[in-house]
Amino acid sequence: MLSNDRQIDRRILLQADSLQEAGWQVTILAMPLDKRVTHEDERIQRIGALVETQARKENRILQIYRLARSLMPMNGFFMRKIKSFAWRFVIDQERFYMNLFMADGRRHVADVVVAHDLPMLAVGRALAEEFNAALVYDSHELFSEQEFTPGEQRSWADIERRHVRSCKRVITVNPSIAHELESRYAISEVAVIHNAERICPLGARSWYLHERFAIPRDHFVLLFQGGFSAGRNLEELVQAMAYVSDPRIHLVFLGEGQLSERLQRLTTKKRVGSRVHFHPAVPQAQLLEVTTAADAGVIPYQAICLNNYYCTPNKLFEFISAGLPILASDLPELRRLVAGNAIGRVESLDTPEKMASAITAMFQNADQLQAWRDNLLTVRETLSWQREGERLKQIYEELK
Repeated sequence: MLSNDRQIDRRILLQADSLQEAGWQVTILAMPLDKRVTHEDERIQRIGALVETQARKENRILQIYRLARSLMPMNGFFMRKIKSFAWRFVIDQERFYMNLFMADGRRHVADVVVAHDLPMLAVGRALAEEFNAALVYDSHELFSEQEFTPGEQRSWADIERRHVRSCKRVITVNPSIAHELESRYAISEVAVIHNAERICPLGARSWYLHERFAIPRDHFVLLFQGGFSAGRNLEELVQAMAYVSDPRIHLVFLGEGQLSERLQRLTTKKRVGSRVHFHPAVPQAQLLEVTTAADAGVIPYQAICLNNYYCTPNKLFEFISAGLPILASDLPELRRLVAGNAIGRVESLDTPEKMASAITAMFQNADQLQAWRDNLLTVRETLSWQREGERLKQIYEELK
């Protein structure tokens, strides 16, 4: 498995778990960490950890990128401009990742090579051809339709077009993206494996968040969890709380990111500090313990690009696994899964005022809130990694 990320996505680790259950030996080859960690999943191998690869000798792009990443928001205006300039004038996308991964990749001869997301596709194809192995492409998103310049979008789409038809199987995260890939590249049978979470039995109601932030038990906690990144409508979410007149409704941000300080300053400026709270990020293994202590989850993403328009983020399935009703923006896949399964509200959340109205409505009707919770008892079984993992095993069984 090839990943161009440092923080290995839950989707990759769950796939590795399921494939190991089916008898496969799995290695995850990923980007180097900024700093050494003492305990890491033994399946993860970091490029350049054992050998000085060609890329680490010949370019310092990664070092410059890390410096920029430490100084400014990852998805902020200036960082996007820097990345756009680099990809357009400095870096050839294919050559960059080929140089980074090929030397280490050749050390892990495999029967199946999995390219997790588009930056790994050319590398995956080259290794699969060397190994005479099957190539699987797992498109975690509509990668070329992110907030790139038109030139970047065309470049990434050209890379995808050149290599996608060499794949034995193509997998993605939802039907909308599957349809886009099929129609764009004239391929068939793109499999959908949702970003589901592994479910465990729901225990007694947790009051952890109420106790941590001294919130009365008869008040409601609306939870946002994940990275505090630009483009996620988080500042508008804070502003919305200034328009929520019901004092029983609280908002908790669980996570971290470059917007952390800005969000906290905005909370003070809008004088909503008594009802907007910040919880530090927790390890993935502990996340659902905190998630279950909320009353509902919120996904305020906006259609700032086609990729966002079709999004089904990890937090959607984490909320489902935790049994939380969901307030989500009116985007196609969020509507399909939230409204279609009657597990929450889908509303236009494009202004703080509209968001405030939707937040208030979310908690107005106790019977409706309970009905969503009751429906989640069934839906969380259907949209679980236990189900998705079995479907994944079947896909790989057919590769043998």
